[in-house]
Amino acid sequence: SPEDQRVFNFDVRQLNWLEYIENYVLGVKKYLLKEDMAGIPEAKQHLKRLRNIHYLFNTALFLIAWRLLIARSQMARNVWFFIVSFCYKFLSYFRAPSTLKV
Repeated sequence: SPEDQRVFNFDVRQLNWLEYIENYVLGVKKYLLKEDMAGIPEAKQHLKRLRNIHYLFNTALFLIAWRLLIARSQMARNVWFFIVSFCYKFLSYFRAPSTLKV
């Protein structure tokens, strides 16, 4: 009812979802799983290392695929250049205009 909306004022659009999820996960870890909170900095460092390894692996995989497929085939090279030029045109269309006054 309108009275309930006025009294409780719960609008999910006003929530900071990143902060909410982080607090939710920390609360589950502390109160539900009864885990020690002292290991959080080490866990964050470990996750950062795993993310960097993931990026490195994906980059290496891309370079190997590039070398094996794209560099040897003229048709694949043409398709690659078409995709890159299309993305460039698409991104340049949405590029913000310069606000510098000359």
